[in-house]
Amino acid sequence: MRYRVLSLALAAAMMLGTAFEATAQYGRTKKKADASPAATTVQTLGIDSTISISYHRPGVKDREIWNTKLAPYDSDKPWRAGANETTAITFSDDVVINGDTVAAGTYGVHIALTDGDWTWILNKDYKTWGSYQYKAENDVLRVNAKPTDAPHEERLRFGFDVV
Repeated sequence: MRYRVLSLALAAAMMLGTAFEATAQYGRTKKKADASPAATTVQTLGIDSTISISYHRPGVKDREIWNTKLAPYDSDKPWRAGANETTAITFSDDVVINGDTVAAGTYGVHIALTDGDWTWILNKDYKTWGSYQYKAENDVLRVNAKPTDAPHEERLRFGFDVV
């Protein structure tokens, strides 16, 4: 009797597992892949502080990117630093960037592009769609940086060099 109960329980679990697997497979086959897949990059700093960037990875797709409609220079709105929703950076603790303290929290990342320096912007608004709702009055930090040439990558990728 004990074996029969165990067998029935095992059979029920297998059938239930098969149903879940079939549902999961059905969902995967019906959902179209995102043209700019979501990604998150996380780095631990020190003992237990973390920094993470959540963004969408647009592809180059044989297009010119810089100083075009996709990422214009000298625009009245900065570039969204990715695709889809606003790219977001999260600090688990207060950080010092270029001599300025930024409180722990999550911020929208935007970049004001020019032919010379680019200005990286951290903004209080991070639950927006790209830079369409960007408001300069909500900027927390602006840092100028000189872009440099890098090897081609088909998709945008954020990473950290810990020095």
